[in-house]
Amino acid sequence: MIEFKEYEESLPESTGPDMTPLIDMVFLLLIFFLLTSFLARPSIPVDLPEAETAQLNEKPEVSITIRKDGILLLNGNIITEGKLESSLKRIYAFQRSKEVTIQSDKEVQFGRIVEIMDISKKAGARNISFLVEQKQ
Repeated sequence: MIEFKEYEESLPESTGPDMTPLIDMVFLLLIFFLLTSFLARPSIPVDLPEAETAQLNEKPEVSITIRKDGILLLNGNIITEGKLESSLKRIYAFQRSKEVTIQSDKEVQFGRIVEIMDISKKAGARNISFLVEQKQ
């Protein structure tokens, strides 16, 4: 009789857990987040005020002017940014309205205007308005 050698199937040894389900889940999550990011655009509700042109009836009590060269004027007098807050605090100590009007050259960076607004708020200003030229 002929002897047949027993054929043993040699399977590769397992090197760890099966990664196929994990990879499937990663791709499913990737697809989910891609689809939801395109569908749901977050938006912040903003209630914008109506645009209106106000007439300045009287000269403002506190006026800050920012010139193109960066020089600050408080009620027409040149002042440094460091002294602005203390000067505004002194003025607001004797005022009830605590308003400030900011007039700026159109070439002044907006960040500079925001800095002056912050200083005014720290000094106690409650209302900040902007003086602009009307279009003709």
